[in-house]
Amino acid sequence: MEFFVDGSVGYDSNPALAGEAESSWFAAYSAGLAKQFLLTDALILDTVLDATYQDYWQVKDNYNGQGKVILSYPLANGMILPSILGGVAAYRDHFIEAEERNEALAGIDVSMVLSKRLTLGFEHTWKWQGYLNWAKPFSGRGQGRNPQNGNQSGQKKTSEPEAATAWKGSSFDGGENGQGGGGGRGFLNQEQPPRNNRLMHTGLGLDVFLMPSLTGSLLVAYADLDSSLDMESYKQIQVGIALIWEPFEKWRMEAQAEWYRTEYDKVPESMTCIRTTNQARSIGIQLSRFWGPVELYGQVQFQSGEAPLDYESYTRQVVQCGFSWYF
Repeated sequence: MEFFVDGSVGYDSNPALAGEAESSWFAAYSAGLAKQFLLTDALILDTVLDATYQDYWQVKDNYNGQGKVILSYPLANGMILPSILGGVAAYRDHFIEAEERNEALAGIDVSMVLSKRLTLGFEHTWKWQGYLNWAKPFSGRGQGRNPQNGNQSGQKKTSEPEAATAWKGSSFDGGENGQGGGGGRGFLNQEQPPRNNRLMHTGLGLDVFLMPSLTGSLLVAYADLDSSLDMESYKQIQVGIALIWEPFEKWRMEAQAEWYRTEYDKVPESMTCIRTTNQARSIGIQLSRFWGPVELYGQVQFQSGEAPLDYESYTRQVVQCGFSWYF
C-alpha cells in the first residue's frame, strides 16, 4: 500500500473566476492512499482514495474527497493496457455553494505503446453530477456571477414556491422559459432546483519521448454536458500541450498550456445577455526538486477566459509552493 501527503501555501488572484473578485492567500492540504491487487496472473485491480482541503484566508474554504477503482488486463506483453474505471466523489464549497455536488464515474481507458518514443492513450468516461443546492442559472465558477457583490446563488436554500414566483411582475421578467423582455433576465434571477447533470468526456493523448530528459504530451478532448437546466448544457473542445524536462538528477520542470472552447447550444435566442460561445486559456510552469520520497515544488499558473453571463471575462494568477511526501 502506498500513501502520500501534500501541503502548500500560495496566492490566488481570483478564486471565483469572476470579472472583479477578491483575491486570497491560501493553504492546501491533501492526503491519499493507493493499493494494487493482483486478482490473477494478468488481471490487476488498482484502488485509490484521496481528499483535499483548500483553506482560503480572505474567502471561504472548499474541500473534496474521491475514490476510484481501475480494473486492467495487459495485452501483447504489456504493450496494450485496456482498463475499466469506476469512482465516486463529493465536493463542498462554502464560497460558491452552487458548486456543491456529488459525482459518480464510469469509463474505459486504453494505453498503447506504439514505439520506443510514442505512447497513445484513449479515455471515454460518463459522469453523473448531482448538485445539492438551489441556484440561479450560470452560478458556477467562471460563468459570470460575482459572489463579492451579492450576485451569487446557492447560499440560500430557497423553497420551491418562493423560487417559482421570484421576480414575477418585474419589467425584467422573461417568463417561465426566459422568453420576452429584458433578454430573459427575469428567469436568470430566479433560483432553480438542484441540477442533475450527465457529463460525457472523450480524450485522446499522445506522449512523445523526445530525449531521455525531455518528454512531450499532446491532448485533444471533447465533452458534452446534458444538464437538467437546458440552457446550462454545453459542448466543449479542449486542446493541450505539456513538456517535462529533467535537466539534472533530482530536478524536474513541467510546463503546460490548454485552450477550451465551450458552446452553450440550448440558450434561447431571446436571452441576448448570454454569450453562447466562450473560450478559456491557461498556461503554467512547475519546478520540482526531489530528496528521496520528498518533492519540493513551486508553480505559477495564468488563466483567462470568457464567461457566458453578461459577456463577462476574467483573469487569474496563482502562485504556489509546497511539498509532497510519498511513503
